[in-house]
Amino acid sequence: MKPDFDIEHIPHKPWVYQFKDKKGSILYIWKAKNLKNRISQYFNPNSVWKQEMLNLAETVDFFQLKTESEALYLEDNLIKKHQPPFNNMLKWSNSYAYIKITNEDFPQIIVTRNKIKDWSKYIWPKHNTRELKNFLQYLRYILKWRWCKKTELKKWKLCSDYHFWLCKWRCSAQQFPNPEKAKKEYSDIVFLIEQFFRWNTKPVEKEIKNQIKIATKQQYFERAAKLRDIYLQIENLVEKQTVVLPKNIVWYICQIRDISGWLVYVVLNFYEWKLIDVIVNKKNLEDFDENSVLSSLESELWNLTKQEFHWIDFYYTEKIKLNKTQISDINTLIDGFFDSYLVWESFKDENMLNWLLSQIKSKYSLKNFPYQIECIDISHFSGSNTSWWLSCFVWWVPNYKLYRKYKIDAKIDTKSGDDYSALMELITRRFKDTQNLPDLFIIDWWKWQLGILKELLGQERFQSIYAKVDFVSLGKWVARKTWWKLKWEKEKIFRFDDSFKIQQIDLDYDQADKILVKVRDEAHRFANSYRKEQMKKGL
Repeated sequence: MKPDFDIEHIPHKPWVYQFKDKKGSILYIWKAKNLKNRISQYFNPNSVWKQEMLNLAETVDFFQLKTESEALYLEDNLIKKHQPPFNNMLKWSNSYAYIKITNEDFPQIIVTRNKIKDWSKYIWPKHNTRELKNFLQYLRYILKWRWCKKTELKKWKLCSDYHFWLCKWRCSAQQFPNPEKAKKEYSDIVFLIEQFFRWNTKPVEKEIKNQIKIATKQQYFERAAKLRDIYLQIENLVEKQTVVLPKNIVWYICQIRDISGWLVYVVLNFYEWKLIDVIVNKKNLEDFDENSVLSSLESELWNLTKQEFHWIDFYYTEKIKLNKTQISDINTLIDGFFDSYLVWESFKDENMLNWLLSQIKSKYSLKNFPYQIECIDISHFSGSNTSWWLSCFVWWVPNYKLYRKYKIDAKIDTKSGDDYSALMELITRRFKDTQNLPDLFIIDWWKWQLGILKELLGQERFQSIYAKVDFVSLGKWVARKTWWKLKWEKEKIFRFDDSFKIQQIDLDYDQADKILVKVRDEAHRFANSYRKEQMKKGL
């Protein structure tokens, strides 16, 4: 197989990819933290990596995921479902790890890979097992829960854990003057751990911070450093998963979108909590309508597996018994799969992405074809730790070489709300470089920030830049925090007309508008990450 596309345009993101032969049969499935680097290894002239498979392969499918752990879970599920001939690992063994809380008066809290029906509680899968075990071990120093086996527990004797300050011996409750109080204390610990792994992390975070202060005061710096490392890993230990749901469902979930004269559909196959398969394809709008595609898919998939078939759109919650957060998470997952399909399509001569960018140009009366789009955003914590970030998409793929982060001039008081001066400084600094100008520049704010451009147009140098670059402002409005309100309160784009009056245009949230929202959200995400980085340095 020879690449018929430019590898330089492949994104640097967590992906699952699968090679297929001429008949569409899957030959090989794997995950990549950085898809571009991984695919480049296959097509390196000196590479001998999987050459036998590449000789049979005809196409490569990409699935974009939010996090590396989601890519690992989907890779695991797809390999188990399709059993590709060139995959040797993950076909039979269970690679999931669970937090197990045993069904006892004084339960154990352990990590296991075997999920059995023993009335214990299993907190859903984790992939970073080594970090998880280290975290639980350090948490034992703080909360001191039982670790001994049931046979040792029945002896009612002090074990070595008690002498090493790892257990308060609450399990021998009858030895205490108040056994009910001991049971209550232990149940509170178990509840705290359970809530932590269900995303209520604040109580445990508070306790770890307190232990860091105590260790530092007592000059136990090695312990304080380890606790700090554990604290910084908390976000990864409790991240949400959409490829493994907390609710046991056995469903097909389908979404269809009209893109560039084609009906593109994504079908997700969930079985026992897990996303085990993804189907992405397209039908010509001249030959099919949405109802005929749905009927065809429902009939075909029902005959194969006899599973329920559900259609889902952005506002749809009635037929699928999931809450709003779960519906939102699944929509985000589906968005990623549509994005993946557009990336793959963009390598073809006549592709959907070219049509979508042309639609943006005509819809918002832009001077340029929006090949390179940049967006600038601000992030701060109650006026402190202010950070700015510039995201850049080239041909709708993030170009990290052109990302920029900015520190604000100390003379500008952002705490008092002088974001206007800060934004002017940043636009001036960005356009000092006139060699690499974007086609479209988005200010992630509201219409009043466009007034900065009027002031800058007094400079002769900026007049020539304005003639080459389209400037718009993308208003956040209420929609960012409450996605289900988008039906009533839409985000807006603001731009200057020929007489320098501000035009206001509602987003339709079609696939073209989602490109602009994606660029804006990427700037917002990276601005937040830079601010958190500054805050961690302070910690």
